[in-house]
Amino acid sequence: MRESTSAEEDVRAIKDLAEQYFQSANNGNVEGCIATMAPDVVIMPPNRTSILGVEQLRGLSREYHASYEMRYSLSFEEVEVAGDVAYARATASGTRRHWGEDNAENMEWRNVWILKRQPDKTWRFWRIIFNTAKPVSEG
Repeated sequence: MRESTSAEEDVRAIKDLAEQYFQSANNGNVEGCIATMAPDVVIMPPNRTSILGVEQLRGLSREYHASYEMRYSLSFEEVEVAGDVAYARATASGTRRHWGEDNAENMEWRNVWILKRQPDKTWRFWRIIFNTAKPVSEG
């Protein structure tokens, strides 16, 4: 039987996990990012195929961080906990630039995260869906 935590403790742990992810991403720390994910994570990025599991994510993340430097900050719109599953809606805003280039691209990612409490009682990202507020270019 698991020790119970308060809803406030769960919400704080989920927000801390998200901050850990973005701090790791901002530092190019792929393993730090991976540590926030459930082993069977599914990520559904815009206009691409789904990423299935941490091993596939690890390879793609290495490629991404080898190409881009990121500087994101995070704001939460909502976090709700229902037993051992939770969801969060948050916006990551900031910049990314190709390594070796001066110009940075402004980014704003709208995220919906489903998190799952793991057997060790920690929260991990389990399902991730995100998109951008930028209009899709025509033509």
